[in-house]
Amino acid sequence: MKGIHVVGLTGQTGAGKSTVSSLFRARGIKVIDCDQVSRDVVSGEKSCLADLALEFSIAILNMDGTLNRKKLASIVFGNPQKLSKLNELIFPHIRAEINRRVKELAKQGVPLVVLDAPTLFESGADADCELIISVLAPEAERLNRIVVRDHLTDQEARSRMASQHDDAFYSSRSQLVIMNDGDPELLHIKTLETIDLLERALRELNASEQTQDGSASDPEGAI
Repeated sequence: MKGIHVVGLTGQTGAGKSTVSSLFRARGIKVIDCDQVSRDVVSGEKSCLADLALEFSIAILNMDGTLNRKKLASIVFGNPQKLSKLNELIFPHIRAEINRRVKELAKQGVPLVVLDAPTLFESGADADCELIISVLAPEAERLNRIVVRDHLTDQEARSRMASQHDDAFYSSRSQLVIMNDGDPELLHIKTLETIDLLERALRELNASEQTQDGSASDPEGAI
């Protein structure tokens, strides 16, 4: 996007993406939490709520017109067709809001923003990114984290993991991959190295653009 560099951050559930995202924030890099954007959109955007009510009936709305999340979840849970339809309806709204926020940051002179997005590819937001980073982890590590974090049974956690893409899917669509082997200190180091790489590339790109602008404004230098 003009005036700002957009990086996508995604990965499998339980891989440690949230930890990586927090380290980006700690370095002063702007991060858009796309999960929060999703919650904001379905909670407060009237056009999105209208689309959902038309598809799934007004039963998904509370008396005050807000979304009844539990009711909607009960309709789409375990029904791939309805879940797919839900995503089809909400992803355009979410992507539009993400782009609006990115443009606002660009107006403020922010040079780099990271989209923390579990469904980066599914939503189509990957098309708005110049570079994509995926956070991956061994299956056993992910399983343990999900069970502890989300208070799930082993089978429930495995079922959730099975519904997601495998390592090859993310690796083949990402320019950078951070592998989280379960060592917090090593993950910290890998993330900081990735941030350093991004910031160095950004400085080099800016220097190159300034050089090109200087050449373009100097006819003799351009010959």
